[in-house]
Amino acid sequence: MTIQPMRLMAMAAAFCVAAFFGTTSAEAARQARSCDVDQVGVMENRIHIKCVPIEGQANTQAIYYFAMTLSEDSRKVDNVIALAIAAKQTRKPLVIAYDTADYKSVPGCDGSNCRRLLAAALE
Repeated sequence: MTIQPMRLMAMAAAFCVAAFFGTTSAEAARQARSCDVDQVGVMENRIHIKCVPIEGQANTQAIYYFAMTLSEDSRKVDNVIALAIAAKQTRKPLVIAYDTADYKSVPGCDGSNCRRLLAAALE
C-alpha cells in the first residue's frame, strides 16, 4: 500500500501534535483548536494562518492569527504552510497547537489577536 505525500504529512503532523501534548511544565499554556483556514500568509520574517472565528467560542473571536518565525526549522515551516494551503483548498479543518501566552517571540504577532503556532495537523 502506498501512502500519498499529503496523507503522510498529515499523519506526521498529527503525530507531532499528539506527542507535543505530553506532560510538561508549560502544559497549561498549550492549547489546540480546530481552524477553518481563512488566510495563509508569508511575510518577511514570519508565516501566519488566519482562522475563521467559531461562533459561540469566545476565545476564537479574539485570537484568530497563529504565527511562526521563518527562522524556525525550515522543514517545519514548509510543512505547516503546505498543510494550511491544503486545508484551505479542501475546506477541511486544520488542527493547530499554539501557546496561549506567547506572542512576543514572533515578530509582527500582535498580543490582541495572535499567538505562536507550535504544530498543525490536517483532519
